[in-house]
Amino acid sequence: MATNTGGHGQSTDRSRRIRFLRRLILVSIAASCLIPTGFCIFLVIKNIRTNKMLDKAKSELSWYEEHFGEETLAGGDPDNPDADASEDETADIAVQETDETEDDTPAVDPEISSGVAGEDVKSTEDESSDEAPDGEQEEWDGIRRVYITFDDGPSSSTNQILDILDSYGVKATFFVTGKEGEENEKLYRRIAAGGHTLGMHSYSHKYSELYESLESFSADLHKLQTYLYEITGVWSEYYRFPGGSSNTVSRAPMDQLINYLDLEHITYFDWNVASSDDSGINKDVIVANVMTGVPKFHEAIILLHDAADKPATVEALPEIIEQVQALDNTVIVPITDDTLPVQHISNSQ
Repeated sequence: MATNTGGHGQSTDRSRRIRFLRRLILVSIAASCLIPTGFCIFLVIKNIRTNKMLDKAKSELSWYEEHFGEETLAGGDPDNPDADASEDETADIAVQETDETEDDTPAVDPEISSGVAGEDVKSTEDESSDEAPDGEQEEWDGIRRVYITFDDGPSSSTNQILDILDSYGVKATFFVTGKEGEENEKLYRRIAAGGHTLGMHSYSHKYSELYESLESFSADLHKLQTYLYEITGVWSEYYRFPGGSSNTVSRAPMDQLINYLDLEHITYFDWNVASSDDSGINKDVIVANVMTGVPKFHEAIILLHDAADKPATVEALPEIIEQVQALDNTVIVPITDDTLPVQHISNSQ
């Protein structure tokens, strides 16, 4: 009797194909569900991150819109808009719109916008008057002292800046931030070993964290002070507020922070000569801004920035030094305990 093996084989193949098609259909259905779901999850995560970045950008942009969108009259000067940051990031502006002071009122740090008009300004003596800040007459010795100060370092530009200062035999003041790593530690040590003054400019330089409260400010301050001491052996007692003492973004009252520094025996310094080097201007404008301001003061504190994205500052430095040194009865010195501080807001105590 013949066996019908052909029919049985065809039935088996048909069953296999049916099972394969079932699996294929199930896989297709699963994929059609999982792939869109996964893509949606990805989009949600990306959207959350984008919103966070957007909120941060809007917050930072609001500072710069205030700065570049309106000119603040400081001491009756139409060419003195606020200015520091930062860090962090501005576009080219004309010389007439820089934060250079055209009168005796210090400009505001370009890192953030903060009005100077109406503030209690404590400045060094103007060349036209020998009256001390406390109203008493202080005899001037006839020597103009110029303090070259750098904010935001150390950076990849620090060694170049130090090389230039060394070549002219000039000592400067560096208001540094907290940056870890062996290369940065070498830069801190070189600044201190070179006879330059090591000042503090906050550890984090993050305005939202630093100025959240007195407690956050205090923690940031002592973190940087201890960090610098451990690396260099220098217990710094000089401070520059990110954005200047007249900034308007601090949630903690600035007079509270200023009084705290006083209790900690730390002196804070603003500036009265703004280079506007954080505005994207070229080195010739930086030099012009500095040399317009320096002759106006018996003690001139110049604001510059030590940052990788500000090569024009490094290019301008030799000309600034040479032109300052060419002035009669003028010396370039670092900040010391004897320096009369320029302060946009005086201590309220």
